[in-house]
Amino acid sequence: MIDKIVDPEKLRHFPPGGGKIELYWLYTSGKAGNEFFRKLREGKFIAARCKKCGRRYFPPRIFCEFDFSETEFFEISGEGCVEAFTIAKLDLNENPMEEIIALIKLEGTDGRILHLIGEAKDVCIGMKVKPVLKKVDEMTGTISDIKYFKPV
Repeated sequence: MIDKIVDPEKLRHFPPGGGKIELYWLYTSGKAGNEFFRKLREGKFIAARCKKCGRRYFPPRIFCEFDFSETEFFEISGEGCVEAFTIAKLDLNENPMEEIIALIKLEGTDGRILHLIGEAKDVCIGMKVKPVLKKVDEMTGTISDIKYFKPV
């Protein structure tokens, strides 16, 4: 069915009468992503370094975005520095809560991660943080294996 609606008064919802459309997808993290999550499950963080120009990527990549050269994985501490943050005051159901979400630049890389900050009352730009991971037997090989970052 191909319709061209130019009058906004004639817009209709799909499916008729409302409801929701189910969407299904399969996310593949690729070679670099798989290696990152495998190492994370061991409690380690990795990044990638370009063999030609030396740029350091987090999350890791298999090739350099600047010169298309191969990269090699290397281990990093997972520690970083808060570059920006916000404080969420309501959950998805508009119930009161307080959660700190920060953009963290990871040491030894040019990359960043967006994640929760825990164990901190005051957060500021430039604050050094380190990751707090789930217990090894609770890890699933996903980004949620990082519970939050806390001040160093």
